[in-house]
Amino acid sequence: MEKNVLLIDDEAGLRRSVSVGLMQKGYHTEPCESGMKGLETLETLKKRQMPLECAIVDVRLPDIDGFKLLKVIKSYYPDLPVVMITGYGNEEIAQEAKNQMADAYLEKPFTMEDLTKVLAKIPATQPAADSGVATQAKPELKTSVTAYALLSLDENADFLKIYRNLYFNENILYCDAIRGEHDMVLLLQSDTHDAIKSVVDTEIKAIPGVSDVTLLNVEVPMFGENVHSIINSVDKALGRDKAAVDDVSTGQIARKRVSSYVLLEIEKEKLEAIYPALYFNDQVVSCDYIVGKYDIILLMKGSSFSEIENTIRTKFKTLDGVLRIKEWPILTLFEA
Repeated sequence: MEKNVLLIDDEAGLRRSVSVGLMQKGYHTEPCESGMKGLETLETLKKRQMPLECAIVDVRLPDIDGFKLLKVIKSYYPDLPVVMITGYGNEEIAQEAKNQMADAYLEKPFTMEDLTKVLAKIPATQPAADSGVATQAKPELKTSVTAYALLSLDENADFLKIYRNLYFNENILYCDAIRGEHDMVLLLQSDTHDAIKSVVDTEIKAIPGVSDVTLLNVEVPMFGENVHSIINSVDKALGRDKAAVDDVSTGQIARKRVSSYVLLEIEKEKLEAIYPALYFNDQVVSCDYIVGKYDIILLMKGSSFSEIENTIRTKFKTLDGVLRIKEWPILTLFEA
C-alpha cells in the first residue's frame, strides 16, 4: 500500500522530481505550490479519510512563511510529522526548525536516498479522530461594515482644522494624512454602507475645504468554500486574531516607525491566489478587498519607506495577476 506524502514547495522542478522519486520508493505525493494550497489539500485529504505519512514543507513560500505554516500544521494536525526543507540553510534556520518542533530538517539539494532515510525514521502516525483547519474555525458574526474614503482638499484649505474635525467623528476609525494624489485616507464604520455614504454626504463633504471624496466600500471577497475559514484558522494559530482585536480596542494600528497605504489592481481570476500572499506578509497590517478603481488596499508598516518600497517591488509586483500598484506614504502630523 502506498504511503501518502504532502509536499509544499513553490519550485515546480522540485515538486516534479520529488514526486517521481518518491513514487519509485513506494510513496504517493500530493504536490502543492503554496501554503494555502497545502492547507486546502490537508482538508480535502481529511474529508476523504486519506492518512498522510508526513508533510514536507519549504521554508520559503510565496504566500506564507514556512515556519508559520509549520506552526499552523502542528496546531491543527498535531500528529502529522513535518519535514522542513530549504535551499538557504544555515545553523540559525536549522535551530529554528528544531525550536518549532519540526520532525526533520533537510537542506537542498538532497537526494531521494536522503529524503527516504528521513521519512523512514519518522514513526507511523494514527489519523486524528476529528481535526482540521476549516472545521476548527468558527464563523465570525458580522456586526458592522467599513469603507475607505479618499479625500482631496482645496489648495488653501486649513489642513489641521479639517484633520481635527474628522479625527473626532464617531464613524471614523482612522484618519491619516498621506502623500499622493489625495490628501487624506479615512476608514469609516457603521451598520450599513448606506449609513456610511450618508455620513460622507452630510458630514464630511460639508466640511469647508473638502473638495472631493471617493468612497471605497470594503467587501468580503468571493473565495472558495474553505479559503476564509483557513485564513481565520491561520490567524488563530499565529495569534493574529487577538492582535487585530487589540488594535481596534485601543484605537491604534500596530505601526513600526513608518506606514503606507498600498492599493492594487488585480486580475479578477487571480485574486484568490494573490490575496493570501498579501494578507500573510509580515509587513501588512491590514488587507481589505474593496469595490472601485482598485481591488485591494493594504496598510503596510516598515522601519523605513525604502523597506516598504522594496517589499512592494520584490514581493508584490512580481505576483502573477497584479496589474497596477500605488503607494501613498502616511505623513506624521503629531509626534507621540
